[in-house]
Amino acid sequence: MRSKYLLPFCFVIISFTLISWGVTGHHAIGKIAAGHLTPAAAQAVHELLGTESLADVSTWADELRMKPEYKYTTPWHYINLPLGLNYNEFKNKVENMTADNVYSAMLKQEQVLSDENSPKEKKAEALKFIVHFVGDLHQPMHISRAEDQGGNTIQLNYEGKGTNLHSLWDSRLIEHQGLNYERLAEKYDHVSAKQTKKWQHAPLINWMWESYQISSVLYTEVDQMKGRTLDADYDDKHYPIIEKRLQQAGLRLAGLLNSIFKNNPELAASVQK
Repeated sequence: MRSKYLLPFCFVIISFTLISWGVTGHHAIGKIAAGHLTPAAAQAVHELLGTESLADVSTWADELRMKPEYKYTTPWHYINLPLGLNYNEFKNKVENMTADNVYSAMLKQEQVLSDENSPKEKKAEALKFIVHFVGDLHQPMHISRAEDQGGNTIQLNYEGKGTNLHSLWDSRLIEHQGLNYERLAEKYDHVSAKQTKKWQHAPLINWMWESYQISSVLYTEVDQMKGRTLDADYDDKHYPIIEKRLQQAGLRLAGLLNSIFKNNPELAASVQK
């Protein structure tokens, strides 16, 4: 009888190891973004999500893909690339990739949300996907290599316990701070208007290029580790990276939604249909 329940249980465990930023990180990104929406964008989000917030729906896409009938959406959360690419090579590979990936998924969902003729239900789904995908592509290990499944097969020793490179950057480093998502968002939401504008104006491909550069460094670091055991100062060294990526994700998500709903009364009104 035990085997009857073992497979579903293992599937849930494996699925949760693939959640980028973990629940806390994704919720913090949604919380930061919500505080930087224009009135028009905030109203449109409310019309689409009702009583749910951006933080509330930030892990919906991960919950969805754990259902067998939506397993096909799994490749929408990441992109696999070889190391050693320069910017132009990276851009060319991403923009011309035929296999499903987070870049093509983002573009598709932006199109759905921006189209005033899209049904309200489809727009709500597109919004939920976008909230999650912006978080995904800012998590460095979601823009990484196929051969190690984005760091999932790279085993590490962290604080005397086993983990892997992907899980470490999904949640372990964030959880070590001991903050819930509200406090995490409050702690990190202190970026100047000038810097916010600069980050928001960068194109989507640059958001991914930043993650690619970081993951390349992270791979090099673990290759140089003795026994794949993390030093005591690993947290302090990498917290600033996590802080910046969560900030960028939250502010860029807000900027993207503000842009979609900016000065577009037809589009804003269409979400009420």
